[in-house]
Amino acid sequence: MSARAGGDGPGAPGATLSSFLVDAAERFGSREALVCGESRWSYLDLAREATRVADGLASLGVSAGDRVGVLLPNWNEFFATVFGASALGATVVCLNTMATESELAFHLDHARVRWLVHAPRFLKHDYEARLASFGIDGPPGERRAGRDVERRVVLVPGGGELPAGSVDYRAMGRAAADPVAWLRARQGADPGDPAVVFFTSGSTALPKAVVHAHRALVHQAFVASDAFGLGPEDRAWGALPMFFAGGFVIIALITLATGGAVVLQDHFEAGRALDLMEAEGISFYAGWQLAPALVGHESFDRRALRLRKGIWTESPAAARLLAPDHVTVGAYGLSETATVVCLARWDDPPELRRRGFGRPLPGVELRVVDPESGTPRAPGDVGEILVRGPSLMLGYLGVPREECFTSDGFFRTGDYGRLDETGTLRFDGRLKEVIKTAGVNVAAAEVEACLAEVPGLAAAYVVPVPHPVRGENVGAFLVPRGGVVPDPEGVLAHCRREMASYKVPRHLFLLPADAVPRTGTQKVDKPLLRRRAAELAGGPADLLSKSGD
Repeated sequence: MSARAGGDGPGAPGATLSSFLVDAAERFGSREALVCGESRWSYLDLAREATRVADGLASLGVSAGDRVGVLLPNWNEFFATVFGASALGATVVCLNTMATESELAFHLDHARVRWLVHAPRFLKHDYEARLASFGIDGPPGERRAGRDVERRVVLVPGGGELPAGSVDYRAMGRAAADPVAWLRARQGADPGDPAVVFFTSGSTALPKAVVHAHRALVHQAFVASDAFGLGPEDRAWGALPMFFAGGFVIIALITLATGGAVVLQDHFEAGRALDLMEAEGISFYAGWQLAPALVGHESFDRRALRLRKGIWTESPAAARLLAPDHVTVGAYGLSETATVVCLARWDDPPELRRRGFGRPLPGVELRVVDPESGTPRAPGDVGEILVRGPSLMLGYLGVPREECFTSDGFFRTGDYGRLDETGTLRFDGRLKEVIKTAGVNVAAAEVEACLAEVPGLAAAYVVPVPHPVRGENVGAFLVPRGGVVPDPEGVLAHCRREMASYKVPRHLFLLPADAVPRTGTQKVDKPLLRRRAAELAGGPADLLSKSGD
């Protein structure tokens, strides 16, 4: 079965990120755009700061086609850097602030980052030390990683000592007196040029780098904001990481497209989040994986929240968080499609708004096919979801297009679903082995590759374990070599050294080699292991049950 949205949808005034900002600054001017702590930027402020960043980057030699890595938390400066680099025609590579040393090294080298804008440290992460360990300021031939990096720009919040060999972010360039005119005169990119690279966990051991064109991101900002019913009065809570497509597009861009404000939180803490939601009058909410922690906070019942818009979910937490007159909508999307491609409308009747995962957005074509033969499924039958449309990525860095697209341009999502009689998508699970924990995708293959390096393990099989707050936890069945029971703390210590914390297994189970379940074709029966993990979690067979979850 296939479905396609009708109509052209709302027009997008700008087809590049830079022209998007020009349009927003002209329309909304002094309205508040970004709030981060005590810092409040209007749309003109954001445009002005973007010109200063662009001027500074240009003075360093950044030009069209260069890749500029951005390793910054959810701060206003993240957006100034993205828009400033985009004005020069550079491609922004969004880097994960939670990445370990090895992950950051891979990101820098795989994306061939040439210029790097970063904070020296954030929370427990010392980026300066990690970059120094790469030898990043030394000759490229002597570096462990970051071999293409020519120069670093460092943002030191509140001042402080600037690391040797780097450029001061706050003094890097001059802001334009008329930022709108300045940006309009310096459109360094075409709509079809690469704009942003997002790293995402797929079904392979190494994360994939998703490349999106300017036109895809701008198009998505307008069609999604229209479906969500956003307007200048809306204020979005920005706690989801902006270096992921979900935060950048589904929170920031769609809010900025309509004159609303994005209230940023650089790391999640439930009490602080509730403070922001209440004080700032947050109306748009995304990130339901965080909802149980919010409603479970001791102060929740005293709060006066006004959450009305966003992505709908059916859960006890949602029922408590959302206002009675809310207009949240069902949605489906991926990083590869610049987030949502199926979305109900805010003004649909409640039975349609809350039905499944929405209908295709304007310009989006959806097919449900047999994953082996590619034959279309009948209405109501389950198959693999294929997507083609204006928000689709250009591709993955270093991956041949034919590996993930059909010959006629449809992206193979690796997800199971079906289309009902109203054209609404029903999601039925993942073909790819991806665990969604607290809103972040974790590739089982990546964790298995890490565990394969642990001495004494013959194999490891990673599966999701249901969790009431995070949605899913990472669980691992460990097959010991020679029958020796592995030390759980040693296994975890290795994982923490090599991977970001959200990828580290929260459940470990012993699995003798002769007890590994297999299908008729001798493949490991992962569905059976998933069921076993759900049954064993927290019990005596869970090696981590004593330390809690």
